[in-house]
Amino acid sequence: MTFTLSQLFPGIETGLNKIGFLFGAGTSKEAGYPLMGDLTKMVVSSLNPTLKATLDEVLAAKSLTYDTDLGTPNIEILSDLITECFVTTQDSKYGNLESEIRKLIVEAILSVTSPDLTHHVQFLEALKRRGHGTSSIVTILTTNYDLLFELAAGEVGGVRVETGFDGPLKRQFDPAVFDLARGTVEKSRFANRSELHLNIIKLHGSVSWFKQEGRVFESGHVLGDAAPERALVLPRRRKVMDTLSEPFDQLFTRASRTLGSSCHYVVACGFSFGDKHINDQLIFPKLSAGKIRLTALCGEEPGCIEELKRFPPFHAGFPTNCFIDQNDTGAGTDLWKFSALAQLLEP
Repeated sequence: MTFTLSQLFPGIETGLNKIGFLFGAGTSKEAGYPLMGDLTKMVVSSLNPTLKATLDEVLAAKSLTYDTDLGTPNIEILSDLITECFVTTQDSKYGNLESEIRKLIVEAILSVTSPDLTHHVQFLEALKRRGHGTSSIVTILTTNYDLLFELAAGEVGGVRVETGFDGPLKRQFDPAVFDLARGTVEKSRFANRSELHLNIIKLHGSVSWFKQEGRVFESGHVLGDAAPERALVLPRRRKVMDTLSEPFDQLFTRASRTLGSSCHYVVACGFSFGDKHINDQLIFPKLSAGKIRLTALCGEEPGCIEELKRFPPFHAGFPTNCFIDQNDTGAGTDLWKFSALAQLLEP
């Protein structure tokens, strides 16, 4: 037994009420972006000899070596070890290595100059049709840095995307935009515009976000410019401290407020549940309180699967089996592929 659309989103045949998504790197793979292993290889292979020697020094202190074929330890573990060395020693060479890794991650994302938008366009078109011509709000929580949904929305039309910024070309961070409605006023009466309103809460930032004079902005005009300090959370296992600063603190607050209120039925796709701070701050508390019904669609079982299975509102689909209503079905699903999920959503 695999999932039907009505199992993922009860009531979706009548509209998009109370549905939401949690997306990770797996949803960008089919568009041409690297997963963790390939990203690690791209970053480490681009380090200059001096910084590579510093990285080897960091690993040697923990009796580790870098495997160029496997890309292990991955970029999350490497970033943690580098940051630990920098905090402990305050040696600028570790800070320089951390800064270079941040820059190389951005370059790796930007190197995908012509991403395949096919499945993201299909996904948005399906949601738009399921809105039945009404004003519908759908929230996406994501850890991805890329701009796939923003680009796809431009292809579809009739889709309004909010990422928490307000203004013209250089937009300043202002999460109040998530709550703004768009429409017309006639004789003092407001009517919502009939469109799909997509709120994208980027929990770890984006390649188009940058910091300047203590403020956070978004602008496509700096995408190819290495100078600005990008506002993104490095791939690290210990990300919780990074998420306490602006804009991430406000985005996590927004996400927490959204889950269980406007998002009751949540589907996770391409998300590994490896981010402990997301599990502890957002997922586990909402599942424990019964405020969300979460279906995880994963290419492999996450490390915290047994902990997730303790919650009755948790369901999951893997290539070899599905976990539905506290039972293993014995049949798998391919819905962990973003393309399959997008196809399932089509009316």
